[in-house]
Amino acid sequence: MILFRANSTSSIYVRLLFSMVALCLLITFGSCSDDDAPAEITPNPDSEIYFTGSLDFTSDSGEAILSFTTNKDWSIDVSQSGGDVSWCTVFPNKGKAGESQVSVRVARNEGVDDRNVVLNLTAGDLTKSIVVTQKQKDAITLTTAKFEVDKNGGEIQVEVKANVSYEVVIPEQYQSWIREGSGSGQIIMGDKGHNQMHEPATRTDMDRTVRKFYISKSEEYDKREGEIIFRSGELEEVLKVYQTGGGILLLTKNEYTVSDKGEQIVVELNSNFDFDVKMPQVDWITTTATRSVSSHTLYYTIAPNGTYGKREAEIIYYDRNDKSVADTLKIIQVQKDAIMLSQKEYSVGMEGGTIRIEIKANVAYETFIPEQYRGWIHKGTSTRGLSTSNLSFIIDKNNEYNKREGEIIFQNGKQKEVLKVCQAERAFLNLIKNEYTISDEGGRIAVELNSNFDFDVRMPQVDWITVTTTRSVSTHTLYYMIAPNEAYNKREAKIIYYNRNNEGLADTLNVVQQGKSVLELTLETAGSLKRKMEILNIDYLKVKKIVLEGDINGSDIRLIREMAGVNYIEKETNGVLEYLDLTNVNIVEGGEIYCYPDSYKPGTLDKYEDCYTKNNVIGNCMFRKCKSLKKVLLPYSCVKIENESFAYCKNLIEVKLFDNVATIGGFCFYSCSLLQKINLPNSIKMIGDSTFSNGSTFSGCSSLESIDLPDKITCIHANSFSYCSSLKEIVIPKSVTYIEGYAFAYCSNLKSIIVSDSVTGFPETTFYDCTSLEKIIFGTGLKTGGVFWDSKYIKEIHCRSTIPPSIIGFNNEVYNNATLYVPKGCNEAYHTAIMWREFKTIVEE
Repeated sequence: MILFRANSTSSIYVRLLFSMVALCLLITFGSCSDDDAPAEITPNPDSEIYFTGSLDFTSDSGEAILSFTTNKDWSIDVSQSGGDVSWCTVFPNKGKAGESQVSVRVARNEGVDDRNVVLNLTAGDLTKSIVVTQKQKDAITLTTAKFEVDKNGGEIQVEVKANVSYEVVIPEQYQSWIREGSGSGQIIMGDKGHNQMHEPATRTDMDRTVRKFYISKSEEYDKREGEIIFRSGELEEVLKVYQTGGGILLLTKNEYTVSDKGEQIVVELNSNFDFDVKMPQVDWITTTATRSVSSHTLYYTIAPNGTYGKREAEIIYYDRNDKSVADTLKIIQVQKDAIMLSQKEYSVGMEGGTIRIEIKANVAYETFIPEQYRGWIHKGTSTRGLSTSNLSFIIDKNNEYNKREGEIIFQNGKQKEVLKVCQAERAFLNLIKNEYTISDEGGRIAVELNSNFDFDVRMPQVDWITVTTTRSVSTHTLYYMIAPNEAYNKREAKIIYYNRNNEGLADTLNVVQQGKSVLELTLETAGSLKRKMEILNIDYLKVKKIVLEGDINGSDIRLIREMAGVNYIEKETNGVLEYLDLTNVNIVEGGEIYCYPDSYKPGTLDKYEDCYTKNNVIGNCMFRKCKSLKKVLLPYSCVKIENESFAYCKNLIEVKLFDNVATIGGFCFYSCSLLQKINLPNSIKMIGDSTFSNGSTFSGCSSLESIDLPDKITCIHANSFSYCSSLKEIVIPKSVTYIEGYAFAYCSNLKSIIVSDSVTGFPETTFYDCTSLEKIIFGTGLKTGGVFWDSKYIKEIHCRSTIPPSIIGFNNEVYNNATLYVPKGCNEAYHTAIMWREFKTIVEE
């Protein structure tokens, strides 16, 4: 709070200004008239359904009549918020009070989307809206009319939009290479749902589905084409599929190792065209036979190698029309005294198994497996001939998620051959996170999944989860759109990711969506809250936020207490209610006892009576010990808050009161340690109960930093704000005449006190142990006051009484360091007064 210091002349001007403002406000309020009748729009019986429901047209043009009666002049217009609304017109568009008719006309809808507009009928300050809707024209549309696929084939996807049921037809002549894939036909998002979120002026019933088709690999040389038909009666759309052809040229073996003795090798090659052969420029390879048909066997003679080094050459087979279609045969001839392996590298699946290798050697050799590979590569059986050996090796199953490589070495002195063994990794699939919890508002979730194979997805049979993106690579991020949950209960669904070849290899995602977060209920009769929730199938112990309207009685309060964590005999429940809005509620007599308090009345040895509701009263202990409450809006009709009504609400943060409240009882917010915000309207005349030995209304509210006291209270009762350790400033209103003991005791962060001129006194304990006080202003009417021995950091004291009041005393450090400000001409009076004369610095102001 900002404080202004003014001399006596300026105070007169300020008071005069306040009086003028108050007079203006009274004149303004007095000028308001209540004579104007409220505007009314009453639909005639034949048009009432248009106001409560909607005005619906087919796709053809049409006309309808709205009939209604008003007590004021009226106008009607077509809302422009939704884009083009020229298809809907009204006539007339305005008129006088009384019974009227309006013609609503719509043009023929040639689009494939439903459409709607809103008509706003206004009379005076009252507006009613009529929704006009028109059906769409039947259609099937494709996102593309053709696909071009390379010769390797694969999967194609086309998105189909349709507002009619249709069938997919693949003509018989194309069925050998075009077929519909698994998972085809999944609805990915109704345009209706999409447009409700993003385009409120247009509505469509077009369903969007993804159709998947598998195109087989082409072994034809020429291009081929086919078609897929989407048909509904006489309505059809055709998707053209074009697949390129190409040459196929494949050697059954790409490498031959020949001994230094030379030999004839047989080369087998498959092709769907006549190919050319490019021979190497060497003299040790000659052709002994050639053929040029689809399946080939070619013979080559390899001359003996008389050198000590190996030699290599390549023969290239190619398409004369497309030289990119080619395959290469590599011939390696070893030198004399060689060890030759039939194969230099083996690839093994993760399950392991036995590999067999043929070795040709004209020297003795040793076989050994390096130590680092002996854990998973083992020797098997072997047979040996005159110059050829057949060895087998056993490869263990790979239980790791990474592929591995090993070696087997065949060696004779410095001469050696190495066989490389490559084993595939163990297949894996795992979700980074197996469960997502979504608010009732919905939204998009990103699901991360790791896999080393292409997986399939099994979606749940629900309409509130839709796919927005899918990918099929080693690391995946998949996106799903979660629709808003309009129900009050949560809902769950599971998405399964699995290996199409082994469904046992799978992982499951659980999607949980919370129910509607704020429960809004209107009660037709008092005492019906529990039955209302049973009809709606709502678990009241799981409701976090509730807004109520209508009359409630003791039975309803009893249920609200259970929802907020405590029952009527003050035993804890599992309720989680945090937000309670009773603004439009009327508390009425009747119903069950809502509380049997388990303690005595504050300051007495008397037990509380059984607690029943009273009209427009927050009764004794009504919400006491409601542990989960955080924010409460009290009824507008409430006139009184009785004793301990919110005591021990340990999580209460905010309370809102309205201007009808006149009294707040003792211990009302006692020990609400998290209370930070509460408004005290000027209608309040009493805080605390004068019949108790101490009021303690806000005692223990240790998070309360500020409070504006109402200007109609006359006394601040004992302990009213004791232990409010976060309170920083107190301004005593001018209506208060006395402050009782311990009213602000133990307010350890209180820095400033302003005592109004109307206060005549306070006892010695009123500001007990306020250790952080820095500034005090005593009003002109103060005659007696307490002690400030614990407040040693006071820097300034303003005492505005011309007669020094009787104060018990201050800390010695205050006498030495603080400045005492007194009225002009009163320096001598304070210099000679008991206690005041101890101040070393006294300044007139």
